[in-house]
Amino acid sequence: MNSKTSSSRWANIRINVDEDYEVRHWARQLGVTAQKIIAAVEQVGPLVDDIRLHLKAEIAPDNPWYPRRDEILVKRRR
Repeated sequence: MNSKTSSSRWANIRINVDEDYEVRHWARQLGVTAQKIIAAVEQVGPLVDDIRLHLKAEIAPDNPWYPRRDEILVKRRR
């Protein structure tokens, strides 16, 4: 697995929706709108891993941040 998108590396990273630059950064990284980031945080919480899994259908499969199958299986086991 690519270390840049390793689930364990990003497991504790949180998105602070009160900081516009964080919302813009993660929207750009995931290829979604800022509104989708904010809505995802409201629905699943601020953890980047949870948001990636929640927005999987919105993230392009060739995006390095796209949740891989092994990450999804690890998350389900927790």
